[in-house]
Amino acid sequence: MTQTYETVIKKALDKRNVMIMTIALSILVLSSTLIYGYQVLLVAAISLLAAFLVELMFHKGRKIDFDGAWMIYPLLLTLLIPSTLEIKYFWMVAVGSAFGTFFGKGIFGGSGKYVFNPALVGLLFVTVSFPQFFPTMLVRANEVGTTYSIVDMLLGSTPGALGETFRLGILVVGVILIFLKVIDWKIPLSIIGGVFVFVFIGRLLGFPKFPIAFYALLVGNLLFVSFFIAPDPVTAPIHNWGRVLYGLGIAAITVLIRYSDATYPEGTMFAIILMSAVAPLIDNMFENRALKKEGALDESKS
Repeated sequence: MTQTYETVIKKALDKRNVMIMTIALSILVLSSTLIYGYQVLLVAAISLLAAFLVELMFHKGRKIDFDGAWMIYPLLLTLLIPSTLEIKYFWMVAVGSAFGTFFGKGIFGGSGKYVFNPALVGLLFVTVSFPQFFPTMLVRANEVGTTYSIVDMLLGSTPGALGETFRLGILVVGVILIFLKVIDWKIPLSIIGGVFVFVFIGRLLGFPKFPIAFYALLVGNLLFVSFFIAPDPVTAPIHNWGRVLYGLGIAAITVLIRYSDATYPEGTMFAIILMSAVAPLIDNMFENRALKKEGALDESKS
């Protein structure tokens, strides 16, 4: 039986799931701190404080409930901040967190009501506004090919965003979230599998920029967003096959942007935003199919 949107949102805002996701992100922040140093905690504190102040403003001004999920989005943004960002530019973190919380979440009424993931809204704003400060490993990887070993890419010994380089930790925590039913496995599997297949086919067809398919999974923030942002139940479709289509769409757009001459070579951010915009259409398509199937069954019974 297909679950309703209200059921999905209720599950997403369930205290158990919110607590588990907050703990999972905190673990990644702490592991990032071991790799990059105390600056990670400073980024997290700035992001959390900026989000808290905006949340408090909406709570007081518009009487919106101060829900327990508020910490998730500034923690996500923290993990998407480049490890190369200097302390003197950490004000950009506050700008991104405040912007994402205000325009990505608050004006829509809070958790469970937004259209795009607030962390991505904040990241998109600072990336477009200050592109020179947000390079990732992917820029270099697309140009000259990665020179890092698989072990380096799994254990965090590479350039990149604070939360994207410890990929082994991302995989372990992500699988635990799936096991605990906090996120739906269909979305990360569709994205990761889709990128692998599309890159494999592109390389098979002789496109020069396409790397070995396995390596395409270990650069940029693909693994991180596949487990921690794309499965956001508020922005993803609710139907099972709709989620598969959603994930494949993210994979296709990511590959298209990554291996073209795009100004912003990390395509995941734009891919998730674009597919979140069409998620209601995907749900509508599968809902209509389900209604037609039920109608056909009723006619056959009569």
